[in-house]
Amino acid sequence: MAENGKSFLIDTTKCTACRACQVACKQWNELAAEDPVPTNRGTYENPPDLSANTWVLVRFKETGLSDGTVAWNFLRNSCHHCIDAPCKQMADNSDSITIDAQTGAVLFGEGTKNESFEKIRKACPFNIPRQGSDGQLYKCTMCVDRVHNGDLPACVKVCPVGALQFGDRQDMLDAAADRLDAIRSDYPDAAVLDRKEVRLLLLLGDRQSMYATAAES
Repeated sequence: MAENGKSFLIDTTKCTACRACQVACKQWNELAAEDPVPTNRGTYENPPDLSANTWVLVRFKETGLSDGTVAWNFLRNSCHHCIDAPCKQMADNSDSITIDAQTGAVLFGEGTKNESFEKIRKACPFNIPRQGSDGQLYKCTMCVDRVHNGDLPACVKVCPVGALQFGDRQDMLDAAADRLDAIRSDYPDAAVLDRKEVRLLLLLGDRQSMYATAAES
């Protein structure tokens, strides 16, 4: 594997929940719209969950504050590309879930049709994999086809506010540390989640309980 592989850095203090990342993922991977079309559930979050056709989802959460105001927090929900992926460990066939040598991305192949969906999904600490009507399991691929050709993942390329970064893992870890230092006075609870375990580095500005996490979905 290339030195440390690649990583995302998602800065929630910059995210405006425009969901351009969701649209870009759909477009690049030629993913179908949800069927049936989701109905209004009293939230801007849409669709209601990940699926075989939705690999990236921006979660919304409202939190009432002590001063009577409400805080909106947004958090990307997608595969975290674990360094030591539990889904791969639980696979019966070592070829059905692989680790890309260049990026470290965790990739699901057609062989996942022969895996136990419930076993693979339960192994994921972030509740990510979804099963398609064809029996195959699906999730974010880190756009390895684009990355192998020297381009950014589609979601990162379209982010209009610079909330998404992507690059060599150590560079992203350094960028996360620098960003934490820069925002500490304004965001005293800021932290980067699971930085030693995953390739999707989530920088939260507020305490973690103020975000709708993948495990809650």
